[in-house]
Amino acid sequence: MKSITSWTITFVLLAAACAKSKATAGDALHAGDLLVQIAIDPDPPRAGENVLHVTVNDTNGKAVDGARVGFVYDMPAMGAMPEMKGNGETKPLGGGKYDVSYTLSMLGDWYLTLEIDAPGHAPGQLKFKVSPPRKGYTVESRGAGAGAREGAPQMLEMTPERQQLIGVVFAKVERRPLSLSLRASGRVQVDETQVADVVLKYDAYVEKLFVDQTGQSVKAGQPLLVLYSPDLLASEQDYLVAIHSQGVPGNEQLIRASEERLRLWGLSDSQVVDLRKRGKAEPRVTIHSPASGAVLEKNVVVGTRAMAGNVLYRIGNLGRIWVLADLFESDAPYLQPGQPATMSLPWASGVSWKGTVQFVYPTVEEKTRAVRARLAFPNAQLSFKLGMFVDVSVEVPLGNRLAVPDNALLASGEHRYAFVKRGEGRLQATEVKVGAMAGDYDEVLAGLIEGEEVATQATFLLSSEAQLRSALPRWGRP
Repeated sequence: MKSITSWTITFVLLAAACAKSKATAGDALHAGDLLVQIAIDPDPPRAGENVLHVTVNDTNGKAVDGARVGFVYDMPAMGAMPEMKGNGETKPLGGGKYDVSYTLSMLGDWYLTLEIDAPGHAPGQLKFKVSPPRKGYTVESRGAGAGAREGAPQMLEMTPERQQLIGVVFAKVERRPLSLSLRASGRVQVDETQVADVVLKYDAYVEKLFVDQTGQSVKAGQPLLVLYSPDLLASEQDYLVAIHSQGVPGNEQLIRASEERLRLWGLSDSQVVDLRKRGKAEPRVTIHSPASGAVLEKNVVVGTRAMAGNVLYRIGNLGRIWVLADLFESDAPYLQPGQPATMSLPWASGVSWKGTVQFVYPTVEEKTRAVRARLAFPNAQLSFKLGMFVDVSVEVPLGNRLAVPDNALLASGEHRYAFVKRGEGRLQATEVKVGAMAGDYDEVLAGLIEGEEVATQATFLLSSEAQLRSALPRWGRP
């Protein structure tokens, strides 16, 4: 089996590219916080399948796993021959070891670019050249890889004295309980479960009104109006005839049928008993309120004919109300029935009322892209009037999540950046993928690890400095 010749290459992640040098056995290039060893297999490289063995350690000799190892090889265009380019396939082996497989299509000078992006370390890049069938390789450049990769974060060198002068303050990236506050405006409406309608089941004429105003308060059992009904009079007479026809076959069934008809038409048990005791049909009947509340609708006046099926009154109990609120479409995943909610009035600062999310509508408003939710609140003092605009807030606990202060993040189009402390006088502009934005903190999905320190003040001045030094290449890009 062919032997594998190894060279140890330590490349600088934070310094500028070094000059070209021929790599020989025992070469050691020290800088930064990584020690990278590579070996080409076979040596000399060949036209066909090749493997690059990569070992990544920190300066303490501890293996670095979980790194993203990128690899590109190319041969520049020569005459009529176009440029040839390809990518390697990386396979992590554990213990800080990675194998990169790549295929060279022909003999000649090939330029290889190795990129390593390890968690907690600045990204680095190494360029070198192989010329099969000659042995070995030549280092073209080594150092921080951010400058060579489009869109990658770079280092910003700034002395601690200057950091203090411009007011840089650091905070740790750590796990903390996050709570998302969903805010919206809403409109007060009647609780539909607290509404009762007064509906006739027979034709009648209105002779007298006891409740003649919309909005008037009523109590359950309170008289509302007096009706005259020929149909009701005929049914009462049939009932009395059946009662007085004792001994007639089928009389008991006739009595029960007539009594059931009166009850279905809305007469109470006490009214049926009074009719039986009185022994005389009464063409006039008093209708009572079925519930306590306020008269929301009144559709009768004295002298009008009320048809069967007509709603005479609509009575609503306003001691409990609904609030219909329109929230952002992005709030939909966090909104659930049963969540506690608070309500406040725009003109009554400092005062709030507690309620509950009762229902989340299953559709999104097509024009406004809003999600509608129904919230229920007590209204014992009748402080909230129907149609009133209110402010509502729903607190959604997210549990313990990795988070960073909101003022540590800078926006660049759709991207977010944070300046991460990478040692004394060094800051790294790192792209951060954020999740839920919970008040003063934002959830971190990728880009930062727990325990890192990020700048939370003077970030605007740092971003200006980074632009001048081209340390934030995506700034201003979409």
